[in-house]
Amino acid sequence: MVSKTSMQESQKSNPSISIITPTYNSAKTLTSCLDSIKTQDYKGDIEIIIADGGSTDSTLVIAQKYTDKIYQNPLKTGEAGKSAGVKHAKNEIIALIDSDNILPSRDWLSRMIEPFQDREIAGTEPLYYTYRKEDGYITRYCAMQGMNDPLCLFLGNYDRMCMVTGNGMRCLCSRKIRGNRFQINL
Repeated sequence: MVSKTSMQESQKSNPSISIITPTYNSAKTLTSCLDSIKTQDYKGDIEIIIADGGSTDSTLVIAQKYTDKIYQNPLKTGEAGKSAGVKHAKNEIIALIDSDNILPSRDWLSRMIEPFQDREIAGTEPLYYTYRKEDGYITRYCAMQGMNDPLCLFLGNYDRMCMVTGNGMRCLCSRKIRGNRFQINL
């Protein structure tokens, strides 16, 4: 999550959030992702923005049930989709949620915006990957290792905290571990 403006500047206890979700033939996972967003207990304004890379399955039909903010992502990649979605974001905080992710608890958004009370905080990341019990073995293994590729364990290059080694991601900026998240300081 990234703050577009300091929460102290906006004087809001529940700043508005733009959730950016890039998609490309994401029909198998998108409903779970968007349901986990819609069931959040967050009291502030939330907009869901879909940046689609030209899906040919039922991704767009599913997305239209949750939002009318659907934009094209001509470069098709997830990272390009995030960039395309951010261009349309109107809210104070931006959350980048991939179409195959779920928010693991109903209070996830509320907990992730807490750090923005401090104007020195520029962004947050969850400390651990989560997984569903019905996910495949490889997906669950990688989530527990804090990475999206098993090779990362041997290279020591984690995306999140590794439940086996206790090591975490490397970052070239100032970051701190607070509770269940990384905080990125200005």
